[in-house]
Amino acid sequence: MVHLQWGLYALIPSLVISILAFLFFFIKRHRGHGYFLSKFSAFTRIRFNHLEQRRQTYCPANKNCQCHPVDSSSHIQPNLSCTHRSPTLYMSFAGAAMIVGGVRTTEWCGSISQLHDQTDNSFDVLFLTDPAQCFYLQDPDYKWQGLIYYRNLVKTYSTLYQRVILIGASLGGSMVCMCADLATISIAFNPVLDPTLLGLPWRIMGAFCPARQAQVIREQVQTNMEKIKSEKVNHNCVLHIHWSQLSAPDQRQAHRVVGGGKQKKSRQKECLTLVSDFDINNPCLSSPVGVYVWFHRCSRHALAMHLKRSRQLIPLLRHHLGVKSESIPQNTSQEKEEQQQQKQSTVIDMPTLAEVNDTNEHEVRVPLI
Repeated sequence: MVHLQWGLYALIPSLVISILAFLFFFIKRHRGHGYFLSKFSAFTRIRFNHLEQRRQTYCPANKNCQCHPVDSSSHIQPNLSCTHRSPTLYMSFAGAAMIVGGVRTTEWCGSISQLHDQTDNSFDVLFLTDPAQCFYLQDPDYKWQGLIYYRNLVKTYSTLYQRVILIGASLGGSMVCMCADLATISIAFNPVLDPTLLGLPWRIMGAFCPARQAQVIREQVQTNMEKIKSEKVNHNCVLHIHWSQLSAPDQRQAHRVVGGGKQKKSRQKECLTLVSDFDINNPCLSSPVGVYVWFHRCSRHALAMHLKRSRQLIPLLRHHLGVKSESIPQNTSQEKEEQQQQKQSTVIDMPTLAEVNDTNEHEVRVPLI
């Protein structure tokens, strides 16, 4: 018995050392992508310089441009004297890093490049990430001034470029909607407009913000949508919101705007120009003004990924942005079938949560981030 106790005493330090060694190699291996640090920052709201250096990645069309030093990443200061600007600036707001394996510094890079293949269009891109993983509401000084910080950033760039295009998904789409009144074109896929509606598992995994900050998101989005819909901005401004019609978490977000749901909410007519099933041939996809909500027959939160894999994303973006190219791909048989179904139904009929669970119990779900 005595030998057993001494054996346990010797085992405990060995176990502790093994755990610490595992954590050391785990952090070292994933540090480059910010996987561990982004999780820790999301839980604790502690600022990490390593993640802050990934807050922005500026990619000018002119490869000889040296007007934006690398060390400006954490505190973004637009260089007002830069003479290499293109007419158009894309501002990409990345989604959560909690699920995708780290902070993705250049989200939407491939799609934006493919969008302009075989065109003469020149454009700059500013890729943005959220190191704190709290809907971009934390500024670089971690004083909950993120909304003011990013709105000032978009406002400044809108005076330097002819067109500013915002694009993002999930929590990135949230900030797109919060800054949409300052840009020319804003495109949000499954934005989280009310973080309090997120399920407990997703809050635990980092997509969480205090109730007071969630109210900031709700109020700013509603204000922006009302301004854009009533054309109270001094430039052409359009916001396109794409939601997965068969995704229960995204239904809860959409019901806040389009109405319906278990609580029978009323539609915010003062905020909406059009609510419709998605149809690639709908001329409103190219409208320069207004607020448009598009529903897709998709049960996944990762709607943009679904559209990309089914070859619908690039044609959709081309319609929104007015990009013309001879290489526009022809519709696949799957797309034609979906479009035929959409033409036969002109009324938005969002299924209840029970219907979603019954009809999609074998569907692979992507966590709401």
